[in-house]
Amino acid sequence: MSEGWHNRFRLVVAKHHPDLYSALTEFQKEQADTESVVEEFELGRAVKVAPKSKWVATQKRLQTITLAHPTYKEDRVIPFLRAPGHNIVIS
Repeated sequence: MSEGWHNRFRLVVAKHHPDLYSALTEFQKEQADTESVVEEFELGRAVKVAPKSKWVATQKRLQTITLAHPTYKEDRVIPFLRAPGHNIVIS
């Protein structure tokens, strides 16, 4: 869990070795975000961010492909294995 936080914080700071002022500024922002999440929890609200629509659409396409697995014949295994690759775009 802490490794994920460190990775996200490094991306937010956008520096491998930030100066003291930059680090303190980002820690203050992080503290403010944490306090707002605690407030949301106390109010009984969900704080999880909804996934982006492009990832939801990609996930649905991949689920459709995998559900179709039983319909593929032995001679069509390679096209079946290539299908997920045609549905993923790295940007």
